Amino acid sequence: MYAINVKSEIQPLKKVLLHRPGKELLNLTPNTLEELLFDDIPFLKVAQKEHDAFAEILRNNGVDVVYLEDLMSDVIENDEKIREQFLKQFIVEAGIRTEKYQNLLYDYLNQIKDSKDLVLKTMEGIKLNELEREIKNSLVDLVSEENKMVIAQCQTYILRGIHSHVLVMV
Repeated sequence: MYAINVKSEIQPLKKVLLHRPGKELLNLTPNTLEELLFDDIPFLKVAQKEHDAFAEILRNNGVDVVYLEDLMSDVIENDEKIREQFLKQFIVEAGIRTEKYQNLLYDYLNQIKDSKDLVLKTMEGIKLNELEREIKNSLVDLVSEENKMVIAQCQTYILRGIHSHVLVMV
């Protein structure tokens, strides 16, 4: 396994880690725009077109373009223990503290069998109405908006301009 090793800011770029904009952009709301430094909600197709052009320019200049979602899905694809650890850590790091919602989210995410779809789902976020839950005994559930994000989209992957998360590896 190679460590990230950047020794120069001016030598030719050899490899770059990207994330292609996805459904996480569809989960942006007017309330989250200011927090993420957006002037307006970006159009997914435009963001993807800009990203694809950027990635193609990199490739045309000899840069190896690697996608985060592909790397992550490769890691969790064939090892149930790593997949389970990934899901549990993701839920905790998303700030979910109640056992009820930790279990609901784990079950919801774990039923996504395709590893790449699972990774993309963790990036796009999860709305309350996506979870199967009993509302009758919980005041929080009764007063919560159905479209509320239980786990917000990963803000790391939503950047201005090209809307790509870029990690440079030389």
